[in-house]
This record gives sequence, structure tokens and C-alpha cells, in this order.
Amino acid sequence: MKEKINVSISVFEKNFKMAKHAYVLNSSMEACGCASAFIGDTEPMNEDRFLRSKLVVKSSTGILSTLGRGNARQIVAATIASCADPKQAMDTIAKIHRKLDKKFFNSDYLVLSAIMIFKNCKESEYDEVIARTRRIYSLERKAHPMITGREDLVNITLMALSGIEPESVVARAEHHFEALKEYYHLKNKIQYLSCMLSIFDGFPSEMAKSAKETHEALKSYGIRFDSYGMPIIGAISALVKRQDMDMVCASIRDVSERLKKIRGMGSMGAGKRIRNMIATAIVIDAYTADMNSTVRDSVSAAIISAIIAAEIACIVAASTAASASAASASS
Repeated sequence: MKEKINVSISVFEKNFKMAKHAYVLNSSMEACGCASAFIGDTEPMNEDRFLRSKLVVKSSTGILSTLGRGNARQIVAATIASCADPKQAMDTIAKIHRKLDKKFFNSDYLVLSAIMIFKNCKESEYDEVIARTRRIYSLERKAHPMITGREDLVNITLMALSGIEPESVVARAEHHFEALKEYYHLKNKIQYLSCMLSIFDGFPSEMAKSAKETHEALKSYGIRFDSYGMPIIGAISALVKRQDMDMVCASIRDVSERLKKIRGMGSMGAGKRIRNMIATAIVIDAYTADMNSTVRDSVSAAIISAIIAAEIACIVAASTAASASAASASS
């Protein structure tokens, strides 16, 4: 496990620097998102290949498309750069995105949903998974109209990828939602957690307690996330054995500290909470190396998508604040 973690840190650092160079005007946070997409790889991405893939994304999408011009565009480039035929991969992701776009309002989160489906499904399964995603979203929206929005698409796509029928997986999520109320008060946090827990088997009361204990264990090691990190807590609580929890938490803390030494990953760059999420992805990837590949790949995709979703939220917030400041200065 330690060897795999060491390799992942080295590969992440090289990919982070490559992404900073490829997207010169982007922030460290966006470079983190790009490098995160390669977590699990044993070799860094070739920069020339990545730059060619970046051009494929740009040339394959319209000027108003979030797929090639939005805050997740570097994740699209990272995804297709890892494929044998980047152009064909881009065409396939665009096809999935168009299908999703007919069922949802367009957003950066829809791009993440398209990528998750592309990476975790066979082509023959695309339509079925997209239909399940829409159905689950509608059911969640009906149950929680005030808190279900575009940012929930990543977790809802994970539920769709589980293969569990929409009515069943949403019912499971509702049971978890009710059980989690004993430990959490903010409904957004509860929903993020309940969606993640719904793909695992277990009694809701026990899983809710385990999630809270996991949350407290992480905090005791100085590992904190924002609301977007709640699904990660759920994944850790479901995947990590109780006897291994201290070891996993200590590993996440240590990896986060090592990532901090990378230029652009400190407090003036990506920041501690994003760094903690990346460290968690690296450690969980190593810890689950011998586990069922379907569950492992789905959870890994969900963790990385949570990292990117958090970064998108931060980027949008910063852009909104900058626009407001500019408008105030000109008035």
C-alpha cells in the first residue's frame, strides 16, 4: 500500500505541473482537478499527448458548450488523453453529453456525469444508465425539492451506475437520510451522504453511526472537508475496515502533508480541504486495490468527481465575487 501511495504522489505531482503548464492562465485548483483525473495511473501523462487532447476538446465543441469551454474542460482533456484514440473518446463523451443535455439543464456537473458514464459503462449501457440517472434525479427532486439541484448529479449518477433499480436505490437513500438525521442537521450534507451510502448493503442505522464515527475519526487527525466531501466520508465508512481506520486516517493526513510541499498545493494555492480530498483519493485507491473492481472504480470515480465538483464550486464563487467587485468599482 505504501509503495502504491508513493507512486501516486509522484505521478500526481508531475501531472499537476503538466496541467499548470498546459493551462497557463488557470489556477492551482483547476490543475488539481486535472491531475486528480489521473489518480490510479502508475505513469505520468505525456505532456504532448495531453496538449493534443486539449486541442481535440477545443475543436470538437462549440463556443458556448460547457463540455469544451466550461470549468470541467481540463477534466475532459485528461479523460480522453488516457484513451487509445482521444478523438473517438471525445466523440463518445460528446454523444453521452448530448443525451444527458436533453434530460437536464446544462452545467459543469453534467460534464462530470457524462465522464462517469463513459468511464464506467459499455456503449450498450449508455441509454439505460442515462434513463436511470434521470429517473433517480426526478425521485430525489420529488422527495427533497428544496435541496436537490445540479450539484447532486455526480452522486445521483453514482446511484445509477450501481445498477439498482431507481425506486429501490432512492428508497435506500431515504432510509439512510432518516437515519443520518440523528447525527447531522444540515440537509444538504445528509443528502450527499445518503446518496453515497445507498449503493452499499447494510442497515441504515448502523451505516449512519459508522459514517459519523468515520467523520469524527478523520477530524481527530485534522482531516476536514467541505460539504462536497461528505460522499467521501460515506465511501470511507463503507469501504474501510474498523481495525484499519486509524491507519487509513493517518495515511490521509501524511499524504496531505506531503502534497502541501508541492508548489501550488499550499494554503495560497489549492488549499487544505481540496488537498485532503486528493489525499483521500490516493489512499483509498491504494487501500482498495484488491477489492471488487466495479465498486472500486465507481467509488474512485465518485471521489474524484467530488474533488472536481468542489473545485468548480470554488471557481464559480470566485468568478462571481470578482464580477460583483468589478461591477461595484464601475458604478
